[in-house]
Amino acid sequence: MKLLTKAVFAAIVATSSASVLAASVFIPSDLQVSEINGVRVNNAQEFELAKGQNLIKLRYLENFAVNADDSGSLVKSKPLYWHISAQDGVNYTVSLPVLMTQDDAREYIQNPQIKISDSTGLTRTDSLSNQSQLMAALFTQKVDF
Repeated sequence: MKLLTKAVFAAIVATSSASVLAASVFIPSDLQVSEINGVRVNNAQEFELAKGQNLIKLRYLENFAVNADDSGSLVKSKPLYWHISAQDGVNYTVSLPVLMTQDDAREYIQNPQIKISDSTGLTRTDSLSNQSQLMAALFTQKVDF
């Protein structure tokens, strides 16, 4: 399955309209980015994207305190994928819903959505995909190589 995921990354990079870094993204600390277009990154909270199609691999990760000594329970998703079409010179800010409890977080990672606000004044909601959903989307699209 990893080989198929790498093929998806390669397809998105190959179909990207440009390789010039054109947009910046800021994400909350509860999301940890591990790859951008198939290239490993070190958990960046702020990063740049190429103009055009980009695929970001990330995880939701939050430690919930259960008592005063800050011991808690870690809620961690499996890898999630965010497909974004970045515009030249636009800054994107990602936010998550308020998740107060471990149960809220566990429910969230079953259907993860993020809110994206950009420097042009637009706000939208995007769904994050798991690996199976990403593969299904790839096979339903026509991709020219």
